Amino acid sequence: MFQMENRENIGAYIRQLINQKYPSERKFCQAYLRLQGVPVNDEETRKMQNRFSQILNGKKSLQTYDLSYVTNLLDVSCEEILSAGKCFVPLGSHVTNYSVALSNDPKEWQKYIDRKDKLFLNYDEYGKSVLDYAFEFKNYDLLKYLTDKGYIKFHDAADSGFQYDFGAETTIKRRDVVQRDVLQAEIGYSNKLRMNMLDLAMKNKDYSVLDMLRARETPMLHFAALYSNVPKKPEAYDCSRIVESVADAPDEILDYFSSDYSVLKKEAKNPSCFLYQHLGDVIAAMIKNKDRRVISVIEKAVAHNNKVCSLIKDIYADATQNVMKDYGCSGEKTEKLLCKYNAFYDNCGVVRVACLNTKKSLVANVIRADVEVADPEVWRALLALNEAYDNVRHITIEEDNKNVEMVF
Repeated sequence: MFQMENRENIGAYIRQLINQKYPSERKFCQAYLRLQGVPVNDEETRKMQNRFSQILNGKKSLQTYDLSYVTNLLDVSCEEILSAGKCFVPLGSHVTNYSVALSNDPKEWQKYIDRKDKLFLNYDEYGKSVLDYAFEFKNYDLLKYLTDKGYIKFHDAADSGFQYDFGAETTIKRRDVVQRDVLQAEIGYSNKLRMNMLDLAMKNKDYSVLDMLRARETPMLHFAALYSNVPKKPEAYDCSRIVESVADAPDEILDYFSSDYSVLKKEAKNPSCFLYQHLGDVIAAMIKNKDRRVISVIEKAVAHNNKVCSLIKDIYADATQNVMKDYGCSGEKTEKLLCKYNAFYDNCGVVRVACLNTKKSLVANVIRADVEVADPEVWRALLALNEAYDNVRHITIEEDNKNVEMVF
């Protein structure tokens, strides 16, 4: 229960709130017109200013019709206005991370982003950001708005700052450049944002963002190409949701995920030849779905595995020629003089090959799929795939060290 103040005190309090939130009373009146859907021109603004001038000066009372607009524009309750700031109640319409992420109105998103206090960067009492709620509500339109407008930027292939994960950054800034907001720190060193965005993009069949999100790449393969050892696959890197979407995607998207690529970085120590690391899981999902397109996907994976095998043989052949030339020997003696530094990682299908006797080297991955299948044609294709995988493994690891993972 509260006591309603007289019109003079109410008018003075409204003026105080307007001065706190708007550059001028004229700007407030123009915002009022926009909220009403009235054209904002000089004549309408002048009439609205005259009417509110009388309200603010206490000559006329605030009408019931005006009350909802004023409380909306000033972000206060009816009780606060009518008591002239003596009574405060919680606002059911108070803007929060939750409400913004639930909204489908770009104007509301932009208004939240443009706030001077940059609440967009804050986490709420439940430890969640706007982005967390957007993924929870599957609000892909909001996430696409943020990337299209440049508020969220994913690191591209030219970025060299990432280590184990592909990060992102936000152009929404609040603090001094030497400090970092919690949201920026989280998205800058985490793959979660990219994976969630990719999952929703695939579900919404928005394939235009695949390159931006490095959809077929994984941080671990980049790391393998850049450094001298291969880390285990990060536990948080779960591709199961994306695999299902890829398996059900149109032909051109399947072709995209089953085409090999290289890591194009100046500091890369080895040439690379990669295929989507989870293509074996995609093949298994397609077999489960009885999708006949799986045969062409398997054939492309076989071609990739065979290509890797040929590249490795070429390295060995070049090194052998150099040894024969430098030492004038051949046969078994040549093989003993080759300085091979090889590694094969069964947990991720990555192979690294280098010889001191040649400048050629390679880091690549190969694909296999272990799945039961009744269809004879698919079974033969799978057999060829796994044989090609084993061929790479065998020529990389010497016979007496087949089960040893070497790191160099």
